[in-house]
Amino acid sequence: MDRGQNRFSRLKNGLLNQYMEFAAAVQFLSVLPVPGSTQLFDKDKVTPGLVIGCEYFPLVGLLLALLLWLLVLVFAPLVPQLVLAALLVAALVILTGGLHLDGLMDSCDGLFGGSTRERKLEIMRDSRVGSFGVLGAACLLLLKFALFASLKVHALPFALMMALPSARWAMVLALRVFPSARSTGLGAAFQQVVTTERLLLTGIVSLAIALVLGQLIGLLVWMAATVTALLLGFWITRSIGGLTGDSHGAIEEVVEVVALLVLVMLRV
Repeated sequence: MDRGQNRFSRLKNGLLNQYMEFAAAVQFLSVLPVPGSTQLFDKDKVTPGLVIGCEYFPLVGLLLALLLWLLVLVFAPLVPQLVLAALLVAALVILTGGLHLDGLMDSCDGLFGGSTRERKLEIMRDSRVGSFGVLGAACLLLLKFALFASLKVHALPFALMMALPSARWAMVLALRVFPSARSTGLGAAFQQVVTTERLLLTGIVSLAIALVLGQLIGLLVWMAATVTALLLGFWITRSIGGLTGDSHGAIEEVVEVVALLVLVMLRV
């Protein structure tokens, strides 16, 4: 009896831990409500008990893609594709709470507006948005809109399910491979948690999604996302000595665009 109770207890604790990981991933990457979730991370502290659920990042990307698929199903018969493309861009910003886009804007301001490493980091920490940030966000949103409008309507759900999980895999890859530019902050806190084991698991999950849903095309998108994340990570690290939380948001946004661009070039 005791042995059976111990097994049940271990199973219950294991499932609870996995739910906490999943809830943390959903909470961080989206505005979707998660039953029973609380604030699972503190961006200004590095704690041993930090929970971010990085291995669930690709699955959260897939969940967001499925929600956007519903939007396509509802509005595709009712509006022109240009309007549908604009709705997808707006819905993606809303579902993610603009988190990654904010990181892109802060990164553009710092990387292009500062002359020294210290000045660039100081600008990136400033909550105000400068001209480089506005231009970067405008260019990225315009590219997403054009890419969504260039894909065939029936291919949009497929494109979303390829691009969104791969872009979130790119964030985890950058977290593990590159150092943190600061000793504190969101990037530093998350980097403490992303182990090699978690990185491999996240890579396997994202690659499985790409291969099952897209086969060779999915593999090409996943590879493009991986290479883009590494190239951007090397460039940012060379500029400011590492990555910040904003950098990871910028990488996610750019990788999404690259993934969609690959799909457009392949004439999906």
